[in-house]
Amino acid sequence: MKQTPKQMMSPTPGAPVPLPNPTRAPMPANPPMPMVSPQPMPMPNQQAPRQNMPPQPMPHMQPAPPMPQQNMMQQAHMHAQPIASAVVQPLEELNREGGDKALPQISIHAFCDRQETAGVINESSRDWRMKRTNMKIYMGGLSSAIEFYHKENTPSLILVESGMSGAELFSQLEELASVCDAGTKVVIIGAANDIRLYRQLMDKGVSDYIVPPFHPISLIRSMGELYADPDKPFIGRVAAFFGAKGGVGSSTLAHNIAWSLSERIQQETALVDLDCSWGTTGLDFAYDSSQGLEEALAEPDRLDETLLDRIMIRHTPKLSILPTASSLNQKAVMTPEAYEAVVNGVRSISPLTILDMPHYWCDWTTNVLINCDDVVITATPDLANLRNTKNLVDFLRAQRPNDAEPILILNKTGMTKNSEISVKDFASAVGLEPALVLGFEPEIYFEASNDGKMLTEVKSATQLVNGIDYIAQRLKTGSFNSNTSGGTAKASSLLGKLSKPKTDGAGKKEGKSLFSFKKKGA
Repeated sequence: MKQTPKQMMSPTPGAPVPLPNPTRAPMPANPPMPMVSPQPMPMPNQQAPRQNMPPQPMPHMQPAPPMPQQNMMQQAHMHAQPIASAVVQPLEELNREGGDKALPQISIHAFCDRQETAGVINESSRDWRMKRTNMKIYMGGLSSAIEFYHKENTPSLILVESGMSGAELFSQLEELASVCDAGTKVVIIGAANDIRLYRQLMDKGVSDYIVPPFHPISLIRSMGELYADPDKPFIGRVAAFFGAKGGVGSSTLAHNIAWSLSERIQQETALVDLDCSWGTTGLDFAYDSSQGLEEALAEPDRLDETLLDRIMIRHTPKLSILPTASSLNQKAVMTPEAYEAVVNGVRSISPLTILDMPHYWCDWTTNVLINCDDVVITATPDLANLRNTKNLVDFLRAQRPNDAEPILILNKTGMTKNSEISVKDFASAVGLEPALVLGFEPEIYFEASNDGKMLTEVKSATQLVNGIDYIAQRLKTGSFNSNTSGGTAKASSLLGKLSKPKTDGAGKKEGKSLFSFKKKGA
């Protein structure tokens, strides 16, 4: 059975039959966007190869294949004139199963009736999921599209906004079909929240029907579904762990959060060590060095489920690890395409993937950070970390305008109480509150590291493990909750404060835990 429309408007008395509840949720608010020309003029941008598809049931229009929701990517160019601000759905959590992936290299034309719609489409073109596409936006709606394609070849995908319905709409769609090249997909942006109209359009060969208001992510995911591989529709979520500076504990937290996800929350998880030279998965999980990552990077074109199954270590029934040899005897691969192939290969077989990123700043690391579902930044409260964290947060906000904020973990607090930057000042300076604040606990980490243990196996690490479970739940569900599951206890929350160590009757300090802070809400 064909899918229902992607969005829905509030039903009013006498309105057509309403659609089922929308499956899309809103995303974080976006900055004001530039504006499109009121005439149907293309915007200057580079040309991408057209994707020719097989012949369609109706001349020149291809119906959308019935497949699960998916998504993808691109960056497009707009006409130089300013554009009206987009009016989109209110923003709440955009949660759904699976992750996001880039759209393929396709050309897209949009013909809009309203400036608001043009604004939303323009905003979607700035998203990382759209960076491979070639987007052009025109005004004038369906009639302008028909006139334009009498003289021009059609792209891979056409978005057409039209408020028409009934015989007039279908008559113009027939005319549009007559000037479309074989393989072109057509998506209608309409005004009527009518499932009967939707079904009629699907029967006529239209690929999808969307009703405003919608968020750029909803539009991107609608387009992504049209190009998802029906044989491999699944895309898992990916979280990248990146240290604001070397030695802040990013790898240790990545490994322990992967362990928490798999063993305490019972979420099937993959851990990928992307540091070919200095990776520590072998040390933390107590196994001999293996060249899993090196083998995958050497032949990314051959990377399929069979090869990944051979080179990945099944550490527990719920945790798989793609290790690295951590050797200096060979030069590390630095090709962005190779790393992207590895990440996409792992996420195609794992519901949740944790990436342990090295502290490099190069093309492949920035590409991975931009293209994942969540970014976790670990920092310590000193000036260099503050500067680096602010730079990272600003970079990610600019490159990922429709995604959730980075998750900030402030580690090793209390190590130099009189000279370190306070949690409050650190958060104010970087413009992002920490999701987790961890005290300086060297004995706990040394015991775990030296014995090849996870923190859950260290008796004195209970508070620390509670905080780790909290971040693990956020990565699994996409939102922060005040309670964690998987057998963990509910921890207290104190923004920017460290717990005072208790003393026994003799005045001796009881433990050195300085506290795990958990932020309530996203």
